[in-house]
Amino acid sequence: MENKLSKVRLKRNESFNIREGWLRKGMKLLPDYPNLFSLEEAMQLLGVGSKMVKSIKYWLLTTGLAEEKKVKSKIELVITEELGEVINQYDPYFEDLFTLYILHVNIASNIDNATIWYLFFNKYDAKTFTKEDMQNVLDNELKKILNKDVTYSDSLFRDDCGSVIKMYADDEDNNDPEDNLSSPLSALGLLVKSQTKKGTFEKTAPRYDKLDCLVILYIMLRNKIEGKDSVSINDLLTGENSAGNIRLGAYACHIHPLYLLGCTGRTLSSLRSTQVCVG
Repeated sequence: MENKLSKVRLKRNESFNIREGWLRKGMKLLPDYPNLFSLEEAMQLLGVGSKMVKSIKYWLLTTGLAEEKKVKSKIELVITEELGEVINQYDPYFEDLFTLYILHVNIASNIDNATIWYLFFNKYDAKTFTKEDMQNVLDNELKKILNKDVTYSDSLFRDDCGSVIKMYADDEDNNDPEDNLSSPLSALGLLVKSQTKKGTFEKTAPRYDKLDCLVILYIMLRNKIEGKDSVSINDLLTGENSAGNIRLGAYACHIHPLYLLGCTGRTLSSLRSTQVCVG
């Protein structure tokens, strides 16, 4: 990484991961309330507490479902045309695993808004680990991408590490629906609790029969270098924000390039007229 970060913002999710129905609530209200998150009645409209309101806003922005725009002298939140509007039309309740994979890709590659998520999927190679192992490695990796004069809170850093685990590892021991902290992204099965070692987690590959090839194509288009119309298999598997780093690489190896080309035009409007050549 050539350009280091001049600042890092941790715990921006207020310690709350995406919960079932949260993104739908925000997406449904934004067209009528573009200033939703600055309204006094935001808690009432969303049906959550003040910190959860901030968390919903954070996740809408971090997933790429919404963006901030300056309208006159005010900052408003609007649904993004390339992603948010498409999901609103075809999968408004976030029931399709394809949608969840796209959200995962956007989070795991967002170094500015989801720094610890980015480091976990791009810089942490361990397949089996404890929370302490993860914290030790990511602490070193975080220092590498920051300017020397940038400092951060160890407490907030540890909170974000815990949030990464909770977001992807389903809490099978929690049977109370009123206290269900499980994130929809746990359905992707990219991280599970070890069945043999207590306090240990395992990174797992996605099920091939559940992962649409368009997810790989989406990653390729996001990472496409301007002026080039091809990407090497090595970059696809090992490059920054690549399919390999964000736990989709093994699947990418089994996709024929012509199959990827045949996928263009489905589901996401941004894929419709794009040709991708794998060299």
